Amino acid sequence: MTSLRDDEGLTMYLIIGATLPAELRTTLLGLQAHFPDKSWVPESFLFLPFCAVGNITDPTALEEIDHALRNICPRTPLPFTTDGFEVSLRKDRISLGIKVQSSQIDHLSVKIRSAMQRAGVQNPKLYTPLTIPLAGVTDVPSLNVSQWIQMHHPQTFSEQAISEITLFSSWKNEETPLIIPEEEYHFSGNI
Repeated sequence: MTSLRDDEGLTMYLIIGATLPAELRTTLLGLQAHFPDKSWVPESFLFLPFCAVGNITDPTALEEIDHALRNICPRTPLPFTTDGFEVSLRKDRISLGIKVQSSQIDHLSVKIRSAMQRAGVQNPKLYTPLTIPLAGVTDVPSLNVSQWIQMHHPQTFSEQAISEITLFSSWKNEETPLIIPEEEYHFSGNI
C-alpha cells in the first residue's frame, strides 16, 4: 500500500470508492462547466464513493484494509446506470450529485463495509444512496438549483461499468477538500 501522509493542519480521511470511466468523467466535467456562478462549488475529483473509512494512522490497520480490498474484488466489471440528480444535506453542507443504479455495486459497497469492520475499522459509513458528487450548493438559492436540474434533467448517460475499487484519501482544511487516489484494486485481483 502507498505510504499515506499526515501533514500538520490537515486531516487525512480514507474513502473507498470507484474511479469513474473516462467517458462519464468527461461528460460530468462538462456539466460542471455549466454551473452559473462561483456559489456552485464543483467537486475537485469526480468519483463514486462507497464507504467512508475515516482517519487511519495505524500501519497494521492499513495493511488489514489493503488485504481486505484485494480479496473482495469481483472478477468482472460491474455495470451501472445513472438515475437523475440528487440533492442531499450532510453536516451542514448541501450537495448536488448524480444517482447511480446498480444492485451489484450496492451489494459490493455493503461487502466493503463488512470487510472494513472485520479489518478493525471503527464505524465505517456507507454512502447511500450511491451518488457521484458533482458540487456543493450550500450557498446557492434552492430555486436556482431546481432550475439548473430541470434544465439539465434530460441529460442521459449510457450504461457504464466499474472495473476497480479505489482507496482515496481526503485532505480537508477549512477551505478545500482534496481527494487523492491512493491505491487501485483491479477486479482481476491484482494491482
